[in-house]
Amino acid sequence: MPSFIVSPESEPLIGRVAAAVRRAVAWPARVVAARKAMTQLAGMSDHELQDIGLTRQDIADLAALPLDADPTLPLVGRRSTRARFRPRNFERAA
Repeated sequence: MPSFIVSPESEPLIGRVAAAVRRAVAWPARVVAARKAMTQLAGMSDHELQDIGLTRQDIADLAALPLDADPTLPLVGRRSTRARFRPRNFERAA
């Protein structure tokens, strides 16, 4: 008879522990991916950033994010907000 028997009540606990272990193991990969994205954005010129609706300050603000936070999510929100309030250029018919 096994010395460790899993009862139905302990299954949710085992699942939570397993999920925590998976997050801990995956953390370094998340950090590397987030830092790579930030490095790529920081390497863009101001013109390139403007083309995608971002500013140099947007990139600087990413420094406040946790190490493993996905930097693209807050940037998408900023870009969407700016796009909503940007004046539209209407061309006049000649």
